[in-house]
Amino acid sequence: MFEKRSIALNFKFKSAIGTGCLAALLLLSANTCAEALDPAKTPATEAEFKLAKENLAAAPKDFKTHFALAELYKRSGLLKDAVKEYSETTVLNPSYYVAYHQMAFSSPDAATVEAAIERLNRLKEQKPRDLLLCVALSELLEQRKEYYHAARTLVDLLYQNAVPDQHVAKVNARIRLLLGRAKEMQVTEKARGEEEDTEVVPLPLPEASLRRNLHASKIKEPKVMPGVGHAPLLP
Repeated sequence: MFEKRSIALNFKFKSAIGTGCLAALLLLSANTCAEALDPAKTPATEAEFKLAKENLAAAPKDFKTHFALAELYKRSGLLKDAVKEYSETTVLNPSYYVAYHQMAFSSPDAATVEAAIERLNRLKEQKPRDLLLCVALSELLEQRKEYYHAARTLVDLLYQNAVPDQHVAKVNARIRLLLGRAKEMQVTEKARGEEEDTEVVPLPLPEASLRRNLHASKIKEPKVMPGVGHAPLLP
């Protein structure tokens, strides 16, 4: 049963890649993508894990076996294990962009994100106009809260006319989203900086209020006529 379902899903997934639907898939929200890629919302069964691990043992260098196991881990909420397998998938096949996407929305650790970004940047030198590559890169940069650079990655594609017409609207929408978040972060950091720079002056004590601006140079000797009243304090 599982094998038949896996074959059907694999065929559906390959068809999506072949027709260019994967680009649209990667531009959707995290929840939508997760539901679209997961074969079921329920946790994986022991039988599914057993089969996936057997397939991995039989073909440890096949990126698809790592990705299949990662998907089971993700379905079961084992995100740390899922991230590890997604990462291994991209090591074996740096062009398997859907693995980067799934990794980005599985709470990856900073080191894994950094390594994935470096992997994609190296690949980008060879494929600077690859839409899926740039979408995956922007998602990982977004995870590091580098919203401006995430947007810039897609803006460069638009300037190069490298985005197919059917995806321009989605790419523009994502750019606006990322730039909006970049602006929000900038405003927040600016406000935080102003708060730190503002010197907090404690309320003065009553005695200090009475003595405020009463410097010695401002105290004048009272004008008293000789022999009348009190004598001057100073000779």
